[in-house]
Amino acid sequence: MSGGNKSRARVKELPADDYETVLAPVIDWRPLQNFSGTAQPALLWATVPHAEQLLEADSPRIPGFEAIGARHAENRKRKERGLLLGSKVFWDAFRRSRLVILFDRHSDRKLLHRLRDELEPGRARSLQTLIVLAGKDDKAYCAPLAKNIQEVLLKGSPLKFHYIEGMESSKSPFPHDRFAVTDGEFWHFGGSVGSVEQCLTGFSRGWKAKDLGVKEFIEATLAVAEQWSNI
Repeated sequence: MSGGNKSRARVKELPADDYETVLAPVIDWRPLQNFSGTAQPALLWATVPHAEQLLEADSPRIPGFEAIGARHAENRKRKERGLLLGSKVFWDAFRRSRLVILFDRHSDRKLLHRLRDELEPGRARSLQTLIVLAGKDDKAYCAPLAKNIQEVLLKGSPLKFHYIEGMESSKSPFPHDRFAVTDGEFWHFGGSVGSVEQCLTGFSRGWKAKDLGVKEFIEATLAVAEQWSNI
């Protein structure tokens, strides 16, 4: 990872044998100008097409009980395998983006399992920088899994993967809400980023990230990350 950034953060950068404390990642913010989202912000719900078709889908209406129940039952079955159903439109946008930021202090193995699958060679071909700002949930499992993801990426991928853990509500940036950025689009999640969870969960998309102060907020967060007590 290249240096040159004045702010420091404890970043999980993993080509070495173990994690290191290094300079905060130097981020190419140019993709933040590329907005290809919806014409107007929209509220969506992760669902399935119908109770007999257990695939990822999204609905502008609250799904019916049959679809909610079918998705819940399917994700309970999938829980041990790690690849839960999520939001179709979000993961489609993930694969098309150059810059992705995931901000979720409750991110755990289910999100990292999904990322490992999405980052298999040939899938997210456009992605250049992935920043995951995570919490302390399931740390004993998630740290080795993040390292495994990096090892996969070392097989010829130019993608820069920055895994920064340790966020908690009692420390700056005092996180509660969960959000993501895919190039110039901002997503706000009521549950896990990417909607990879069992229960009924909604999210909004279509916000222009450059208008919301994303760059300034993420840079400030990286600057204080070294104060997080888990490292």
